[in-house]
Amino acid sequence: MAKYHEISTELIKEIVDGKYKERGKLPTEKELSLHFNTSRNTIRSAINLLTDEGYVYKVQGSGIYLRPVNFDESTNLNLIKGFSSEHQEETSKIKILDLEIIQATAEIAEELNCKIGEPLYYLKRVRFVDDEPVRVERSYYRQEIVPYLGKEIARESIYNYLTQNLKLQIGFADRKIQADYLSKDDAQLLGLAENDPALIVNEKIYLANGQIVILGEGVLHFKKISLFSSAKNFD
Repeated sequence: MAKYHEISTELIKEIVDGKYKERGKLPTEKELSLHFNTSRNTIRSAINLLTDEGYVYKVQGSGIYLRPVNFDESTNLNLIKGFSSEHQEETSKIKILDLEIIQATAEIAEELNCKIGEPLYYLKRVRFVDDEPVRVERSYYRQEIVPYLGKEIARESIYNYLTQNLKLQIGFADRKIQADYLSKDDAQLLGLAENDPALIVNEKIYLANGQIVILGEGVLHFKKISLFSSAKNFD
C-alpha cells in the first residue's frame, strides 16, 4: 500500500475516533509531515484522498476542516475500503453462508471481463452490527488475481487482505444503487418479510491497472442502513 494511502487510513481512524472534533480541523501539512515523518507532497496526496472521500474540505489560507457529517449513522459510498472499516466503533460480525470455487458463467464472465469457465471464488455472507443482520453480500473473485480465499479471511476485511497480504493496488470502484423487493431467502437472512423493500448495491472494484478484482452485490436492510455520498463542484 502506498505511503499516502496508509496515512489517509490512519487520519480517517483519528477523525472517526473524534481526535480533531474539538478543534474542527486537521493539523497543518507541515505538522502532519513531521508527525508521519514523510514529505509534504505525500501528506498532500493523503489529504486529497480525504477530500475526495468526503471527510474534509480545504479553505485556502485557513486550513483543512472536518466535514460536518455523522459517520456513525451512514455508509460512505465514496470509500472503497469496505463496510467493516466504517463500523470500527460498533460490534461488527460476519457469518459465512457459502464459499466455493465455481466456473464463470457467460453472464458473470461478461461482468468480470474474464473467460467463460474461468475459476472464481464465490462468497456469500451476512454482516451483523450489534448482533443485528444489516447486509447480505454476494461476491465473485477471479482466482487468477486472488489465488486463495478462505473462511478465516472472509470473516475479516477482504479489502485489507487484498491490499496488505496480496499487495494489490486498488484503483477505483463503480457502484449502482437501486430499490427492489426482498426475495424470500434474503428476507429470512435479514429478519424481514418477503417483498419488503431493500436497497441493492451492485459494485465493481478495480485494480489500478483496470482489472476487475471484485464483482459484488449487497442487499441492505432498509431500516438499519443509510447511505452517504459527497460531491464537489468541478467548475
